Amino acid sequence: MEVVDRYGLALALIEARELADEPWLGADRPVDVVRVPDPPAASWAELAERGFVHKPSVLTWVSALGPDEDTHLAGLNRTARRSVRCARREAAAAGLREVVEDPVTPDSLDRFFALYQDRVSEMRFGVPFALDYRDVVLHGPRKFFGVFSYEGDEMAGGVLLLECPAVDLVVLRFSAVSARWRRSSLARPLYLAAMRAGRERGYSRASMGNEPNLLGHLTQPGLLRFKTALGFRAVPSQECADPQGGDEADLVLRLDALNDPTLILGYAGPAAGRPGRSLAGHLFCEALVDAELYHAPFLESLTVRAPGGPGRTPPA
Repeated sequence: MEVVDRYGLALALIEARELADEPWLGADRPVDVVRVPDPPAASWAELAERGFVHKPSVLTWVSALGPDEDTHLAGLNRTARRSVRCARREAAAAGLREVVEDPVTPDSLDRFFALYQDRVSEMRFGVPFALDYRDVVLHGPRKFFGVFSYEGDEMAGGVLLLECPAVDLVVLRFSAVSARWRRSSLARPLYLAAMRAGRERGYSRASMGNEPNLLGHLTQPGLLRFKTALGFRAVPSQECADPQGGDEADLVLRLDALNDPTLILGYAGPAAGRPGRSLAGHLFCEALVDAELYHAPFLESLTVRAPGGPGRTPPA
């Protein structure tokens, strides 16, 4: 067993053969999550009995772009469509204008990064990953472009998109909106504008990027509601040709370094080792939670659980 610090999370990495010894109980510091990377099929039943969730390590959020924006909007629920309309009306009333930049200029990128850093600084374990991409966005070899929203001369928000023509995919890679315009839900029409730009470039699919499958650490469980409302669904990243994609099994022991609640999307039923496996939600909480907020159409089920493994009961 090895205990590592992952952005404030005490993570115990073990092999399946160590399960019976439960080495995390004797660790020299409290462990938040126990993880078995790439668990062998022979261990799946035992992992489930011990409270582990067998899951893809990384999630990719994907959506078909459809023939036009009206068709995409028609596929959203009534609440989501109303939210988009309200956000668009407020943006129009304030005179916001959308600009597509291809290529992205250094000045626009630096303005975007300022918004992005402000947002990340508000997060408990925020890590400004986008800042490492400055040279790549400006000079390639991967092709980026930007969709930005301006209020006068001030950038109100933006999205950096990565083109992946080999897999017919445009990735909404990074986004940021000012604090004032976050309160007005500018992100919703901004994402739709980014999807429109991808559609106009001939792509049939869009992705809202990859994220670790532990929603409650670097990302928050509320992202499930936001991304689902825009017509996206989560799939194992390896289904979208992610070379870093793989499987793992997690046992959530405590929420001290995690959000309450924290959400994991695990494989539904026996994992069959093939693409297309459906997902089920596992919501870990110590406090009472409205589980309905974390249901999604693409999930087979949602289970509310207490951290700590079998024998712990969630709040009722």
